[in-house]
Amino acid sequence: MSSRYYLELVRAEYIFVIAEIFRRKSMLFTVLIWPYILLTFILLLGSAMGGLKYFQARVGVNPVIFFITGGFLLITSLAFFDDVASRFWYDEFIGVLPYIIMSPISKVLLAFAMAIPRLTINILLGVSSLIPVYVVFKGVQGITDSLIVIALSILGALLFSTLAMVFAIIVLVSGGGWRVMNIIRPLIMLLSGVMYPRFILPYVVRLISSFIPLAHTAEIIQVYIVHSEITSSMLTLLGIAIALFIIYMPVSIRGFSYWELKVLRKGVKT
Repeated sequence: MSSRYYLELVRAEYIFVIAEIFRRKSMLFTVLIWPYILLTFILLLGSAMGGLKYFQARVGVNPVIFFITGGFLLITSLAFFDDVASRFWYDEFIGVLPYIIMSPISKVLLAFAMAIPRLTINILLGVSSLIPVYVVFKGVQGITDSLIVIALSILGALLFSTLAMVFAIIVLVSGGGWRVMNIIRPLIMLLSGVMYPRFILPYVVRLISSFIPLAHTAEIIQVYIVHSEITSSMLTLLGIAIALFIIYMPVSIRGFSYWELKVLRKGVKT
């Protein structure tokens, strides 16, 4: 397929998302305040347990910066999983999925196009949540650091996209819908280390997380917010994430082909 064909799919997704935002303006407000809600919850929980000072001493960064960055990274990295799994599942729920499957549009390219508008909105989310917090704690340097973190988060989401779509296929093929999604999402949060550094996790969890691209990009961001510079170890982690992205690419394509065939065999519900 040509790049023009893919850009037309992305354009259609932008129109769909923008129309949805104008129809439900409260949705945009909810998205913008979500990182602050998550940050408040984690900090209150940590304060009650007396662990915030210990966390800063152990990790080397202010917990406010760490957790608001983790909240933003979590929203951004789940874009492909959430959008692909929920959209196709909802289409099946309302009975229009068979007609989408029968359309000439490549389902793989459609899946890759679905999350692009949300990633763009997440840049606005990062500007509204990360920059103010970083400036409060880091001053003018916080502007540069927050912009780099936003760029790294978007890159991390793109590198996680192939595995995220494999997880989405599991939701679609299993037929479990929201039940399966609500199991996979917390596992992604735990195994990727977006909310807690990987080095404080149990060895078995760290070993499993090494097969998740998001875990490596999350670690890149965590190292950066501690040192505010690009290190050789960060480049190594980036190389691993890129390699995993490439490895999971054929798995996601084959998975979509299997799911598409399954839907075709199932036929149209009446």
